[in-house]
Order: sequence, then C-alpha cells, then structure tokens
Amino acid sequence: MDFNLFLKHLERNKLQALAIIIAFAMLGVIYIIFTPKSYRAETLLLPESKSSSSLGGLGQIASSIPGLGSFSLGASGSDAIRPSLYPSIVQSTPFVREFVDYTFYHPDFKDSVNLMSYGQNYAPTNPWSVLKKYTIGLPGEIISAVRNIGNEEENPPSTIFDKVKKENGFYRPTVGDFKYLNAIKDVVSVTVDKSTGIIRVSVQTTNPVLSAYLTEFTKNYLVSYVTKYRQDKQIQQVDFLTARNKELEQKFLEDQSRLASFKEKNLDIRSPYLQNQLENLSSQYELSKSLYFTVNSQLEQAKIKLNEETPIFAEIEPVSIPAIKSKPQTMLVLFLMGSLGVLTAALFVLIKIPKQK
Repeated sequence: MDFNLFLKHLERNKLQALAIIIAFAMLGVIYIIFTPKSYRAETLLLPESKSSSSLGGLGQIASSIPGLGSFSLGASGSDAIRPSLYPSIVQSTPFVREFVDYTFYHPDFKDSVNLMSYGQNYAPTNPWSVLKKYTIGLPGEIISAVRNIGNEEENPPSTIFDKVKKENGFYRPTVGDFKYLNAIKDVVSVTVDKSTGIIRVSVQTTNPVLSAYLTEFTKNYLVSYVTKYRQDKQIQQVDFLTARNKELEQKFLEDQSRLASFKEKNLDIRSPYLQNQLENLSSQYELSKSLYFTVNSQLEQAKIKLNEETPIFAEIEPVSIPAIKSKPQTMLVLFLMGSLGVLTAALFVLIKIPKQK
C-alpha cells in the first residue's frame, strides 16, 4: 500500500481518527478514576545457611555404639526447606486461615481490624466489580442463586472459618469460603531471586496501613514456619540422644555400684575365681562408662547444633507503610490506551481507503 495514499486519507478523516484516540484516552482516564487505589508493602529477606557440620565425625562414632548404628545425626543442611518452596507456604490453606484471622490495631481505624472486618467496614467499593457482577456476570449469579436455594453449603464470605468444618480429618470449606480463599491468595506474594537468593514478601490491599501489617505478619509466619520445620528435625535427634543418654547413665551407675560393692565385700582377692569376677565387673564398668560419656558428649554437641542450624533471615529492607499507590499505574494505563487508540484510528483510516480494482 502506498504510504502517501494512507496520509492522504488520514488527512481526510483526521477528525474521526482524533475522536477515536481521544475516546480511548478518556476510557483510560475513567478507568484510573474509578479503580480503587492499591498499595503494596514489601520486605526483603536474605536467608543465611550453614552448610558445614558442627558434629564432625559423630556419625561414625554413633555407628559403633549399640542402638545408634542406624540413627542419622543429620550433619548437613540439605534437610531444610528450599527457598523455591516458600511461595507454596503462603498459598496454603493453613496460612490463609491465619492470614484472614490476623487482627491488629492502628489509630487509622476505630477498632481492631483484620482483613475481613476491613473489607466489610472500610474497603472502598470497586465499581468495576459491581458493573461486571450485574452485566456479564448476571446470568451466572442467577444460575448460582437458583442452584443454591435451600443449600446451606453456599455461605457468604463473612462467615468464613467462623466454624471450621472437618470431615474425616479434612478441611471442608464452603463454596463461599473457597472463592474467598482464592481471592486472598492473589493479595499476598512471595518471590525468590534465584541469582541472589533474596526473598521478597509483599502484600497489596487498598489501604497502606493494612498492607504493611499484613506484610509483617506474612514475613513472621514464613520465618516461623521454616524455623519450626528445621528445629523439629533437630529436636527429634536431641530427644533420641537424651533418652539413650538416660539409659546409659542408669547402666553406668548400676555397673559402678556393682563394682564398688564387690570390692568392698572382697578386700583380699586371691582366688582365681574372684579375680575373674573382678575383671568382668571392671570391663563391664569401663564399657558402660565409655558409652555413657560418648553419648553424653554427642548430646551436648547436638544441642549446640540445634542452635547453630536454626535458619537466620537477615532483613535487608524492613516493612514500611507505602506512600505511593501501586495500582492503577496512571502513566502505563494512559500509554496503553493511547497506543490502542492510535492503532484503532489507523485501522479505521485503512478501512476507509477504497480497494484498487
């Protein structure tokens, strides 16, 4: 197509083309005005891990001790939760339940609030959601209402988790709960930079204070979850060694008492029989002593390892109350709508060009 011909027809239809561009720009402005502002609060964490073992060769020592041969002391940090799984933690139902129930007080609100009470009493109305519900979403609303007549399973989100239903040990959320759960999962985000290892925790709501408090809660939940997971495995090791240590201590004291009692009753040992008994008691005592002090040493070092292997998260960027909205992005919306308007206007002009015969 001749570009000069396009310019010629653009000149003829410039008013219509300009009107199309202005119309799209106005749609962008309307979208910006009527879309509730969202604020994203975030924090940056850097996990510090210890890959070296503080227990050294205790695994080899344990293999020589009766009852410890098949017990792993877990010397490496390979049993920790991989950072790539952190996003799944904050997308789980147990987290969302606590996330929804988390309550805090701030002077900006009259009373203590959580996410649900904020949505009921303070959250601005989203006109686009209302428009969608009663236009293109109206048939679905009617069908859903008809299907759920007399059905108590369709509970509104305001009753979510007031009474946690369980069936055969499983959570059984209502339809309303399920929809609300999925909506909440879009509010919170955890991302991990694979190159640097930095963890970004963020929450986006329509209130900057609420976003900050929920981000702090999410960070604390994530750190607590990872720490508990790691400590639980180490605590199992400490508990095992503690129980074994008590058994060996009792055996050691019994053998010590038995040897002392034998020596006290037999001050002048000359017969081969008594000498043989003394050697047996002494050998048993030395073995019990060796096992007891070895396991006792392992127990102390396992306690040290429990403390050393606790995950440490360095907070690079603490949570702060956002001052600038994250959505809608004014310049981006205007640019996209303006570009769409230009393309539509160009298409309109092309359609106006008569086809050459």
